[in-house]
Amino acid sequence: MMPRAPAIPWRAAAWRHCLPGNRTCAPSSGAASTRPHRCCGNARMGSGEMKSRKAWYIGCSAEQVAERVILLGDPGRVPRFSQYLSDVEAMPVNRGLATVTGMYGNTRITLSAFGMGSPIAAIVLHELANLGASVFLRIGTSIGLSPVNIGDMIIARNAKSFEGTSSAYAHGAGNSNADPGLVSALTRAASRREATHHVGAFASFDGFYQDMFALDEATEDRVRNNLERLAEQDVLAVDMETSAILTVGKALGCRAGSMCASTVNSLKKQKIGKREHAEAERSLISIALEALTQVDPA
Repeated sequence: MMPRAPAIPWRAAAWRHCLPGNRTCAPSSGAASTRPHRCCGNARMGSGEMKSRKAWYIGCSAEQVAERVILLGDPGRVPRFSQYLSDVEAMPVNRGLATVTGMYGNTRITLSAFGMGSPIAAIVLHELANLGASVFLRIGTSIGLSPVNIGDMIIARNAKSFEGTSSAYAHGAGNSNADPGLVSALTRAASRREATHHVGAFASFDGFYQDMFALDEATEDRVRNNLERLAEQDVLAVDMETSAILTVGKALGCRAGSMCASTVNSLKKQKIGKREHAEAERSLISIALEALTQVDPA
């Protein structure tokens, strides 16, 4: 049985999440820092409050979180990717949300797994941003569209939103852009490692079996038409989270990006092999870590 995370006392002042234009976010009282909230410009909490804060779901405190974060879907990747870090501190797992922080050379980096889908990805990103993280890079897998081949790396320049989470953070959310500095750093790192890569648009959906991968004949035409239409619009990859991560990151004043390996061709029903999948994971984490060392916090 998975151990239950310790109970976290409710602290109203520490849990006032705010967004641009939210006038309910008042400056903290006491010995507050002059550094403003990224999301609204109000004063941040005093150092004592900051150290005592803990995230509601992921259970981390501010001092356990790095400014640079790699967001992962599969929690199984956390222990595998932790091997690339030194001085690793693992936080208690809650609801399958695994988070560790360690050093990559002289750069402190947090790995945090959100599972699957935009709503939980947004929760994890928002909690980490509330604790002081300001650079977020999603790495994972995606459905690749022509001319992308299975095993190629795809770096998001922008993402079309067909999921519901983005609209909670941006009115009329339809397209979100990745941080240009992250895109450049990822592109340079991929080139240095001679990884076949593409830079372009993603599209993110909530309905995996309705919009991304046909499980039966009833949805075959719907999925095919959807993916062919996206390919005609020069979309390179389809996933469930990138558009939300870019939108939420921007709304909170953070730098956000996404890079995925193409592991499935939905139209041809092709899937990457086990050995190639492991190689793709190694490329993802190696490129991501190198890129993050070249990007300053927001």
